[in-house]
Amino acid sequence: MRQSRKEQSIERGARSLLHLGPREAAAMSCLEGDVEAAEEWAAGFKVYPSRKHGGR
Repeated sequence: MRQSRKEQSIERGARSLLHLGPREAAAMSCLEGDVEAAEEWAAGFKVYPSRKHGGR
């Protein structure tokens, strides 16, 4: 079955988003490390309910 031009365009766009090039992959790996570090840092802070409004 043949695809329409619109379907081909959508498929090409999806494929390009799923398969990163070497530069994009390197940038994503750097960002991934930063996100993990930020999550670990934020996990060190405990969030306590405000007692000012009766804990609401």
